[in-house]
Amino acid sequence: MDLQFRHLRQLCVVSETGSLNKAATVLGLPQPALSRQIRRLEELFGGTLFERDQHGTRPTPLGSTVLEHAESILRSFDDFGERVRDYRMVRRRTLRIGGAACGVFYEPLLSSLRRLPSEEHVQIVTPHSTRELMDLLREGEIDIALRDHQSVEGPPASGEGPIAHVSWAESPVLLAVAADRPPAVAERLTMADLACEDWISCTGPDACDEGLRRLCAAYGFAPRITHDIVVSGPRCQVIRHQGCVALTQAYRPLQPGVVRRPVVDLDMRVHHLVAYRKESWIAARVPQLISLLSAAHRELARGEAP
Repeated sequence: MDLQFRHLRQLCVVSETGSLNKAATVLGLPQPALSRQIRRLEELFGGTLFERDQHGTRPTPLGSTVLEHAESILRSFDDFGERVRDYRMVRRRTLRIGGAACGVFYEPLLSSLRRLPSEEHVQIVTPHSTRELMDLLREGEIDIALRDHQSVEGPPASGEGPIAHVSWAESPVLLAVAADRPPAVAERLTMADLACEDWISCTGPDACDEGLRRLCAAYGFAPRITHDIVVSGPRCQVIRHQGCVALTQAYRPLQPGVVRRPVVDLDMRVHHLVAYRKESWIAARVPQLISLLSAAHRELARGEAP
């Protein structure tokens, strides 16, 4: 058996997650296959690399030594790949932008990009999920990611990793409901008032349905999710004809017969973010892009105000 880069990455993921099951999920491998791979690597290195007990998986002294070298090799290789991608990008003169954000923000984004002092062509990529979007960014397949992050705790911190997140605006999370339903005309609407409603959410890589269940659990009920519909699907039609409700952004377009209502005790905001690789060639232009996007958002907010 020859040692390959993918083996080093597998070892690092096992160490980072502290669990073979979690590592297998991250790597997209069956857990038994990953276990067999680790055993083969242990035979190659001549000793046990990980200790396994009820608390998880931890590197042995030999494993720690191997991981130290593996992490150094992978950092160097990733840096090499980053430099090659940046060189190719400058030669190609194409700015690749990925988006999993509310569609209404593409207008200010594209308008802002035209105002940057740049000669690059713009290529837009729209993956099916935020997870896929961030994978593309980490792998260098796109240069900038436009994404939304719903949270009661604020936008995600950039931390010490290779990806930076910059918030350029935020907006409330509201309830979408049929205009002829009682929640649409209630004087005051709380989460408790929605405990008996039928909800729309969607399964998939972003686990929106799990997030909705956690949110409602904090208010003392389990949501009755009756429809699994992606955001770009026929949500408004189902809301209007089936009497369901769904959480929505303040700027996401609705169809006639569906209205937005604030929920007074729902302290959740949508943070509109630009994400980029810190070492990317585009990093120097991000502050100006953020300034232009923020100004465009203020104009949009004024247009939405009653």
